Amino acid sequence: MSSRPAPAATRRERRQAERAEAADRRVRGTDARRRPRLGLGAISLVAVLLGFAVVAFAMLTGSRAAPAPAAAVAVARLPGSVASSGMTLGGADAPVTIELYEDFQCPACRLWRETVFPSLLANEVADGTVRVVFRDMAFLGDESVVAGRAAAAAAEQGRFWDYWSTLYANQGHEENAGAFTTERLTSMASELGLDVDRFASSMRSPTADATLVETRAAAARLGIDSTPSLVVDGRVLPGVVPYADLSAAIAAAAGR
Repeated sequence: MSSRPAPAATRRERRQAERAEAADRRVRGTDARRRPRLGLGAISLVAVLLGFAVVAFAMLTGSRAAPAPAAAVAVARLPGSVASSGMTLGGADAPVTIELYEDFQCPACRLWRETVFPSLLANEVADGTVRVVFRDMAFLGDESVVAGRAAAAAAEQGRFWDYWSTLYANQGHEENAGAFTTERLTSMASELGLDVDRFASSMRSPTADATLVETRAAAARLGIDSTPSLVVDGRVLPGVVPYADLSAAIAAAAGR
């Protein structure tokens, strides 16, 4: 039995099919235009709303960002029990006086304190041959000045040399970069057991600034323009003088 071909569509049926297809295309096109798209404005709005949600959650739960901890300070007390008064170390009747011109931000001054001073302290200062008088140059910037004020405040409580040593133990790697802020200087005083209220009051006193002016004038008269500089019996020894050379200069001054 043979199959018969499907009858051809009439003109009317073809028109109906074309109208149905055109209507279907219009429906699909309308759906595409109305489909929501997440543009940049909508993304920003969503981000803002999410941000508000996070903040609100933090407020409701009591969440707080922890404050950054203050940098710890090191304490470096002088060893032994050598007599001291104010900014002077050693006996008042010592035959040789060394004037020590320094700046607390000076790396060479810290080096002198670490390498030469211990031998000087253990020998000539301890046996009564030398007394050391500190002179604050404070010429390397604002933190040098405020550190000098702090050292003067410690001297008023009889703790200058412990504070002097502690300042060098906390010296920064760069000048005026936050090593000697008022907060850290006060922390050093507290760690050394000083009366912090009295310390703060002394730091505001103009006495330290007046002493700085006098020291700079004395340095100019001696031709001192760098730190550390030691003056031994009127003789200026600039730089980190080796202990052997310093000891020889002391012996020469004591023998006169």
